[in-house]
Amino acid sequence: MELNIVVDSFFALTLLSIISLVFYYGSEPWDGPVDLYDMFRLEGTKEEKEILEKYLPNYKINLVDAERLEDVEKFSDDLQVILTMLRYRDSKEELKHYIDENKKFFQNVDYETSQAMKAFLNMKQIPGETEQKEETVDMCKAIQEMYDDGVRQGRDELLKEQIQRKLQKKKTSDQIAEELEESVEVIEKIIKEMQ
Repeated sequence: MELNIVVDSFFALTLLSIISLVFYYGSEPWDGPVDLYDMFRLEGTKEEKEILEKYLPNYKINLVDAERLEDVEKFSDDLQVILTMLRYRDSKEELKHYIDENKKFFQNVDYETSQAMKAFLNMKQIPGETEQKEETVDMCKAIQEMYDDGVRQGRDELLKEQIQRKLQKKKTSDQIAEELEESVEVIEKIIKEMQ
């Protein structure tokens, strides 16, 4: 939308409209300001505030609270999927179920959409990701690998905690290996890393 203003016969000024959006994708509901007045702490008497408000325009913040949008069908297919995914990001089972339901889409995600998913899901990198923007990414595989990495990290942390407790009881690496059903080499490697 353009607005043409003719100041005088020598020149015309064209203004381009700009719409600012705050795109919020936090898991908690937005509790920040929703207009400019909310951002200021207008101090003083009621009269002083009224005078300030008379000369200081109050601009509404156009807030998109992604996780709580109700009509995601209004958006493009890619954005619909991303916005819906955000609702399930704190529940592995629901996220996995949603991905399984939409497997056809997730197996062939374009580069820009994969980068948006990567940012919203706090993924460091997407397995199989390339720098080629023309390429597509299999997000099913990527998210499964991310899930598997989390499980592996959890197991490693549990093993370290168990080893630490057994070391406090003055057990040897051979005893720990036997009790935890791990090889002595694995136990000794972890003990060395912990020191």
